[in-house]
Amino acid sequence: MGFLDKVKDAAGKAADQAKHATAVGKEKLEDVRLQKKINDLCQEIGALVVAQKRNEAPQDASAQIDAKVAEIAEIEKQMEANDIAGADGSTEPTEAAS
Repeated sequence: MGFLDKVKDAAGKAADQAKHATAVGKEKLEDVRLQKKINDLCQEIGALVVAQKRNEAPQDASAQIDAKVAEIAEIEKQMEANDIAGADGSTEPTEAAS
């Protein structure tokens, strides 16, 4: 293998590593965004519970809480799927939660 072939091979490997690092960074950024969404939902649930305890909650507070808990469960499933996809080396994008 000639010198230029070695340089090309090294450059190709460096480009692959950079692509992988970028994909990992995007996954981590997505996880942070999803975790913030979970934290926001937990805060909303907490506010509803406090309002319930003070008898100031809307009539559908329990339904709102249930919906938020279900949304948290869906986000956690997505985060778990992202972790599994990242662990197997896949760089395919995953579906984002809205």
